[in-house]
Amino acid sequence: MHPHLFTPGPVEVPHSVRAAGAAPLVGHRSETYFALLEEISALLKKLLRVSQPVIAMPSSGTGALEALAANLLDPGDSVISFSCGAFGDRFREIASRRGATILPVDIPRGRTATPSDVRRALEQHPSAAAVLFTHNETSTGALTDLQACTSTLPEDGPLVLVDAVSSLGAVPCFPEDWRIDGLASCSQKGLLTPPGIGIVALSERGWKRAASRPSPSYYFDLPLHRRFLEKARPQNPYTPPVTLLYSLAEALRFLDEVGFERRFADVERTARTFETACESMGLSLFVKEQELRSPAVTAVTVPEGRAEEMKRALAELGVEVAEGQGKEPMLRVAHYSPGGWPELCLVAGSLYGAGRACGLELSPDFLEPAWNCWKKGACPQ
Repeated sequence: MHPHLFTPGPVEVPHSVRAAGAAPLVGHRSETYFALLEEISALLKKLLRVSQPVIAMPSSGTGALEALAANLLDPGDSVISFSCGAFGDRFREIASRRGATILPVDIPRGRTATPSDVRRALEQHPSAAAVLFTHNETSTGALTDLQACTSTLPEDGPLVLVDAVSSLGAVPCFPEDWRIDGLASCSQKGLLTPPGIGIVALSERGWKRAASRPSPSYYFDLPLHRRFLEKARPQNPYTPPVTLLYSLAEALRFLDEVGFERRFADVERTARTFETACESMGLSLFVKEQELRSPAVTAVTVPEGRAEEMKRALAELGVEVAEGQGKEPMLRVAHYSPGGWPELCLVAGSLYGAGRACGLELSPDFLEPAWNCWKKGACPQ
């Protein structure tokens, strides 16, 4: 049985993207490679709507977060860290290991930071050097309204650093419009590419900060990456994962052809329809307010002690999802794949079957409400 991957990363990769990664290798100092990197750079800038360079480097999303900390924070910097889940905690830990003094703002799980939370934190810590946000908290299925939160910060205020590891390519994320100084992401989630490429985008202010003192890391030295990217022919300071970059280029072409705005609408439509299916069969969602729910991943609450059993039952049906990353019993289902209504029926129907196999009393009458929701979410052609 072919397994169907609905984890929050890695995700199902389109066939054309997999095939692109099987192309013959080329030298990373060749004209063919220079053209490839130039295309990737242009498409990433288009996706993010930025004018500044976007760095694609060998790493996971965690490595991209490490790059932000290494280049934009100094030991002793006071950093306001908003966290509403496991990945907010991870970003905080990365900054702490850089030597930053963490000023924690813990948001209840299932909720997100609000503009009033940001204003309050800045009033309490007016000299903070940076503020950390997690855009899409996949451990709980909650999405922070970054645009609203950053709009409360003064232009000469702290640097704004964002974990966009699980949001880039799936939901709108526009760092220059939203006054974000450092954004970190990766290839294996919203960008529909195998793992192994970290994505970093800095604002003009962020680049000035990074250039103002030497990075403690050679591997993650962002000004070094920029110097090589801005050579007459774009390249990397060291050997890149060429075949992964083939795949990334193909994935970005695919998303560009779909249309980035259409892609965001499709992901949200899938999420809202899946939420309707879950609630119609009698399952509850961990994030109660719909406006806080992530389009990229849905956290479904299951009875205490049943998450592992239901995950196993789903795997027997050929569907792989993730358990929660906290004490709450839940399953996390991602919506990155562009499979549309047929794939949505696959995962919702499998969830129903797994629940019934585990003894849950679920209503079979979930398909019609889901279909009605899907029709309402139809996007203009």
